[in-house]
Amino acid sequence: MCIDSQMLSAYMDGELGEPFRTQVEEHISHCGGCQRHLEEMVAIRERIASTRFSDEMINRKKDQIFSTLDRKYFKDGGKVSFFRKRVVLSVPSMVTAAAAVVFIFVGGFMLFGTNPGQTDDILPSFAATASEENVRFVSSRRSSLDDYTLEEIMLYLDQKGYKVDISIKGLQPLEESREE
Repeated sequence: MCIDSQMLSAYMDGELGEPFRTQVEEHISHCGGCQRHLEEMVAIRERIASTRFSDEMINRKKDQIFSTLDRKYFKDGGKVSFFRKRVVLSVPSMVTAAAAVVFIFVGGFMLFGTNPGQTDDILPSFAATASEENVRFVSSRRSSLDDYTLEEIMLYLDQKGYKVDISIKGLQPLEESREE
């Protein structure tokens, strides 16, 4: 039984481990068909490695490709509008897209439903009623914080449970107006 091309390729690349490498070498030494096949593979590899494209050939082919693209996809030197391009969809992709839309639509109804009682678990809500406990009327006689004394502000904050620490950065004495 002769060695297949994959095994010879792995042997050529040095990727074949023991004991397979030794078995391949022994078989090649006795089988002329596998020797020729290995020599052909080595020759093909060397030919591919030695093939180099010249810059002239690359530029010529590049110009041919660009001119073909221009002729086929661009008319009169202008771009083809996105909306005028032809969209081709295969049947399996259309069926998949339709199934996804149906799945999302049905999933939305199952998740949110039409019964408001079902949505309470997902979207919590609250109802606040106005009463004396949660509504406080503010007198209109004082319009800003400047109208309150420091003692009134401290008393209010103390009633609300706030702990306040006050420090004074600096004092400037008030100048008395002297009448002479």
